[in-house]
Amino acid sequence: MDKIDETILKLIEKDYISGEKLSSILKISRTAVWKRIKKLEKIGYIIEHSPKGYKLVKSTEHLVLYELKKYLKTYWLGENYIFFEEINSTNVYAKEKNLPHGTVVLAENQTAGKGRKGRKWISQKGKGLYFSIVLKETLPINDFLIYSLLFPAVIKRTLEDFIFQKIYIKWPNDLYINNKKFAGFLIESEIEGNEISKIVVGIGINVNNTEESFKSIDRPATSLLIEEKRELPRKEIFAKILENLEACLDDVKPEKILKTVEDALLWKGENVYLPEIDLEGVLLGLNKEGGLLLDTEKGIKTIYSGDLTLRHR
Repeated sequence: MDKIDETILKLIEKDYISGEKLSSILKISRTAVWKRIKKLEKIGYIIEHSPKGYKLVKSTEHLVLYELKKYLKTYWLGENYIFFEEINSTNVYAKEKNLPHGTVVLAENQTAGKGRKGRKWISQKGKGLYFSIVLKETLPINDFLIYSLLFPAVIKRTLEDFIFQKIYIKWPNDLYINNKKFAGFLIESEIEGNEISKIVVGIGINVNNTEESFKSIDRPATSLLIEEKRELPRKEIFAKILENLEACLDDVKPEKILKTVEDALLWKGENVYLPEIDLEGVLLGLNKEGGLLLDTEKGIKTIYSGDLTLRHR
């Protein structure tokens, strides 16, 4: 969508406007006006055609910038906003392009979305939130884990304003409800010397996804719709997520981030297993760097990376 498309929407929101009048206002041909109307209909706007002209009946559910701006209150995060109806992966696009700091890339559907460990992320078109954020502030490598925990911590707090269920964080960065995953984060970085120069944060949240979309997944998965038994407002949720992330990124408070994660830590006090290093122990919590503390047969161990599974004694 461009400025002409947005102007057409503003003009037809309140009353009927003829193609001839739109042509005169926009200084384009009536054929060009018709093509613009068809383009808007293709991305989900419902527009009435009558002898009196065109009139907007219903806005699109797609997260195009024109719709998002009605709710978004950020200053720099999302100032450069790129929307796709479909793309292979927002993270791949964000890594390949030289995009400015604060860019947000969102797709209604990803054909090759990936989670951690290269696992496929299933995207149901128009139902979830699948987006990437580009950050180009230098960051000491030692702060990376705290920084990566910021995203699940902020999004957990944000989503709990919209739902009744309690959200848990599966370390390092998955979100769970009722022992089922509904959101994941893929954080990729570029390193120069001892500093991180660029971070691309890929975020996938199952919002209004149906049970049908999870049939091909071999792990327990869910969505907010399934758990809440109602549809949720994607536009409002997405705008609030960006607003809260911007506020937290502007004033990073490690203690607050760690407390949020610690209080919501999935399987805390239970026996867990890390297959990559064949380590088993009781999950105690986090250290001050965001590492995981496990009480093992050989004493307390600190873990900074890995994929936890629950192990029953």
